[in-house]
Amino acid sequence: MKIFRHLALTLTAFCAMVAGGSFVFAVALTFVVSAFRDVEISAWNIVASQVGPWFLLFIGVYAIHNVLPIAVAHGRTRREFLVAASAFSVVLALVMTAVEWLGFLVEGGIYSLMGWGADERATQFAYLLMYLVWFTVGMLCAAAFDRFGGGGIFVLPVALALVVATRVQVPGSGNLPFVTSLPYLLGAGWYVALAVSFGVALAGTWAIAREMPIRVRA
Repeated sequence: MKIFRHLALTLTAFCAMVAGGSFVFAVALTFVVSAFRDVEISAWNIVASQVGPWFLLFIGVYAIHNVLPIAVAHGRTRREFLVAASAFSVVLALVMTAVEWLGFLVEGGIYSLMGWGADERATQFAYLLMYLVWFTVGMLCAAAFDRFGGGGIFVLPVALALVVATRVQVPGSGNLPFVTSLPYLLGAGWYVALAVSFGVALAGTWAIAREMPIRVRA
């Protein structure tokens, strides 16, 4: 419980502050761009769909590579930490999805006042699953490299496959070759695929991190 509270209070607050700063920057940049051309896309959607996932992947890496050794050094077991981190992954994804929704709400008001246009965006559930998968894939990659060293590179193809699946139905996240029509062929099964991706990433993290050597930095 203490590990979960520590993760929730520190990392969630940090992520929310970074997201808030990113929103202010995105809006300011939009006003700069509007001086030279018409605004036709959502700057916040670019942040939410492209920058946000990479940021959460980094937070997942940080949780395993930095916070797990500290927890073990303070007498907690790997299992305790992984239970807390698994629950935290859901909380963090929910918080970041709420921040993403709030950003779109405020940006939409600004765009309406200024008469700007914006492209479409994904459903809230799609953003939630994308954030959830990217965070857990970050944990998976950190556990693999911390345990196997250079051998962790063999986990990267699996990690890539898991995160690619999250992006194909999120407008603004970038085009992907050969898979642009996949989510429409899958229909609602696309959401099931993302849920499975989360489960695979989390199970892999547990399997690797439970035997991961701990190197506490002085």
